[in-house]
Amino acid sequence: MKTDKIALITETGNGLSHKFAEILSAEHYSVVIAAKGSAYNELTKFNLDGIKVLDIDLTQTAGVVQLYSYLKTAYGKLDILINNAEVANGFGQKITELDINEVKALYNENLFSVMNTIKHLVSLLSKSDNPRIINITSGLGDINKMKADDFCYKDYKMIAYATAKSALDMLTVILDKELAPNNIKVERFDPVRIENCTHNSVDLCKGVKREFIELLQPNTLVY
Repeated sequence: MKTDKIALITETGNGLSHKFAEILSAEHYSVVIAAKGSAYNELTKFNLDGIKVLDIDLTQTAGVVQLYSYLKTAYGKLDILINNAEVANGFGQKITELDINEVKALYNENLFSVMNTIKHLVSLLSKSDNPRIINITSGLGDINKMKADDFCYKDYKMIAYATAKSALDMLTVILDKELAPNNIKVERFDPVRIENCTHNSVDLCKGVKREFIELLQPNTLVY
């Protein structure tokens, strides 16, 4: 049975939103997924009983405002925001081969839309007794991991994706401090483990699920 706990998950194609949604639903959250285009179409193929899927482009402010209006009208608040929306491109990218327009488009999806979504939804999160923002990050954006010889992604040259994820990590740290007076915790979470080196096929094993669920609890901080 669902409670009045409301969770929002964003999705643009990494395929993880429905897995997070299943976990949150089992934890008695009412879940909304905001997706667009092919990601939205793909989600409609799953049996997501009781989970609301919206076709919304969060790279456009109009889409973010539309989402805010829906959540305010339907629920009046938001308890969990999971910024899972991302795209990945540029495998083997070299600086001399960069298409700057592609880099800008990736940043728009992976970073700027996250900023804009948080900006517009903070007021709804502030109405929760235990508000959480969880930014889905990646080891490719972790400087220490990328410098480690035993990290499976260490040779991946994905300049746009990796730098955007690094920026997302810094945004997480800054916002956690800024939003502390509102009792809003801002966390980062990487669901991919060394033994699962393909993001598109990552399986949220029991250990990963447990860590994710722990982030939902009051006064939890995982870095």
